[in-house]
Amino acid sequence: MVYLQYYGDYYVKDFSYISHNALKVNRQNHKDKESVMNIWLKEILAGLKQFFYGGTLHGVKYIFEPTFSSKERVTWIIIVVISVAFCAANIIKLFCKWTSTPFVNVIDSLPTPIWAVPFPTVVLCPHLHVKQSFADVSKLDHLEEFFASLVCPRMLFLNKTLKHRLSPPEIDQLQMFILNGALSCSDIVKSCNWPAAHETRWVTTECCQKYFRPIFTDYGLCYAFNSLPMNGMKNDTLSWQQSFNKLASPAALEWGLDKGYPKVFPPDATMKPLRVMVSGENYGLSVELYLNISEHQHACDGNSLGFTAGELGGRNPALNIASTSGMDLLDALNKLHCFNTEFSFFKFKKSTFVVLIKSPTNHVYTSTVLRLPMDRMTTIEVSPITYKTDAALRSLAPDQRQCFFQNERQLEYYQFYTGSNCKHDVFVKESKRTCNCTLFNWPRKSALEPICSTDVDFECIDYVKGKVEEQQIYAYYAESEEGKSSKEPMSCHPSCNDVIYDSQVFYSDLIKEPGDPSPVWGYPRNLFLGFSIISLAEFVYFVLLRPIHRVAKEAYHRII
Repeated sequence: MVYLQYYGDYYVKDFSYISHNALKVNRQNHKDKESVMNIWLKEILAGLKQFFYGGTLHGVKYIFEPTFSSKERVTWIIIVVISVAFCAANIIKLFCKWTSTPFVNVIDSLPTPIWAVPFPTVVLCPHLHVKQSFADVSKLDHLEEFFASLVCPRMLFLNKTLKHRLSPPEIDQLQMFILNGALSCSDIVKSCNWPAAHETRWVTTECCQKYFRPIFTDYGLCYAFNSLPMNGMKNDTLSWQQSFNKLASPAALEWGLDKGYPKVFPPDATMKPLRVMVSGENYGLSVELYLNISEHQHACDGNSLGFTAGELGGRNPALNIASTSGMDLLDALNKLHCFNTEFSFFKFKKSTFVVLIKSPTNHVYTSTVLRLPMDRMTTIEVSPITYKTDAALRSLAPDQRQCFFQNERQLEYYQFYTGSNCKHDVFVKESKRTCNCTLFNWPRKSALEPICSTDVDFECIDYVKGKVEEQQIYAYYAESEEGKSSKEPMSCHPSCNDVIYDSQVFYSDLIKEPGDPSPVWGYPRNLFLGFSIISLAEFVYFVLLRPIHRVAKEAYHRII
C-alpha cells in the first residue's frame, strides 16, 4: 500500500493534481464564491510555487519544500539571498568595467611589412641660428635683440621681451630676421642619396630642391626630409607657411593612418610619405652635412655647434648622415639604421647634433631629443611600433574605446588626428582665446597674426599651458566635474591607428660610465628561465611532502 501525503490540492513531490474530476467540483465551488481578481492572483501564486519548487533554480526549491521546517526554509532563504547579492555585485562590476573599457588592447606579434610603414621624416636643425655674416647678436638694438632671443639658446633667459606687442610691420621684420639669419638648406646639405627613388648616385643641388623643405620648430628654422604636404597642417595655414616656404601648397594624400598605402602594384616610389621596399642600411637616406664654424656666435648658440636632426617615422629603413665642420671638411659618419633590437641606453656628453624622433603625422614642436656630435661615428637604431584597431570597434563611442579614428574628430590646425596633435591644437587655440597671441613658430592662419612679445604675454602662455594640462587630466577622468564643464571636448585620446618609434643611439667611442647598470639585464630573456607553477609544485613535493612521508613511514616501521 502506498501512502501519499497531500497539501491542499497538490501532491508534495511533483505538484500534480490528486484527481482532476474531484478537484474540478471543489474548484468550481470556490470560483463561485471568489471574485475573478482573487482567482487570478491565486493562479499566479500557484504557478510561481510550482515553478520554484519544480524548477531548476539552485536552492530555491528548498524554500518551498513542504517537509522542511520554518528554520530550514529561512536558512535557505538567507543562502539564496547571499548568492543572488554576490552574483549581482559581480555582474554590476563587470558591466561597469565593460562600459569604461569594453575591449582590451593586445599586442599583435605579426610583423608589419616595411613597405606598409612610412620612412622617417628627418628634420635637420643646425645649432647655428644667427649667422655671424648676417648680424652680430652682441651689437643689436633692443627690437632685434628680442628677435634673436626667440631663436638663440644662450639668450633665452636674458629677458629681452618688449614693452609692447609687435605691430604687423614688426612681425614682417621678425620673419625676415629669422629667414635671413638662419642657414639655408644649401648651406648645410652637401649631398644626399635616396636609393628608394632608384637613384644610385649622390646628388648635391637636387637635395634641397627635391627632398628637403623648411619647417619651424622649437629650434627655429629647420629642414625636413619626407615631410607631408603643408607639413601635415590644414590648408588654412597656407599663407603663413608660404612666408618661409615658397613651395608650400596643398596636396591630396592617398595614404592615411587608418587606411595605409593603396594596395597597388608596382607601388609608386614618389607617393607621400616616402617609403622603402627593402630594409637595410644601403636602402635608406644618406645625407652629408656641412657646417661653416666661422658663422658660429658664442653669444647666440653658446658652446653648442652642430645640428638638430628630427626623425619622424618609418620601419627598418636606414639613414646615413655624414657631418663635416670647419673649412677643412673633416668628414664623419652618422648612421641611422632602423631594425628591431633590444632596447638599450647609452649616455654621452658634449653632444652637438640633436635628433628628434616623431611620427610623420605628428607636429615637431615637442619630441624626444637625441644629441649627436660632429666628426664622430654615430649609429641610431629606430624600432617602430604599429597600433591598429579593428574596424568593428567603430560602433563603440570614442570614450569607450579610448581612441579616435581619423574621421571622428577634426583638429583646427592639423590634418591628421593624433594625441600629440590634439594637445598642441588645444594649446594653440586656448592661447589665442586667452592671450590673443601665439608664439612665433606656432601654426597660424595668417602670417600677421599677433605674436606674443611682452612679459604679460609670456606669463599668459605659461598660465594657459598649466590650464590646458589640468583640463587634460580632468577630461581623462570622466567623473570629474571640471572635465564635464568644458564646452568642447578636451580629452585627447590617442589615434586608433598610429605608429610610434623607439630609438637607440650608439657612438664609435662608446664608453660605459662606472656604476651604470647593464641596459640588457632582464627583458625578454626572463621568459626563458623555465620556472612555472608546475616547478613550484615539484619543489613542494620533493623538498617538503616526500621527505615528510619517508620520515613518517620510517618512524611507523620502527614503532612496529
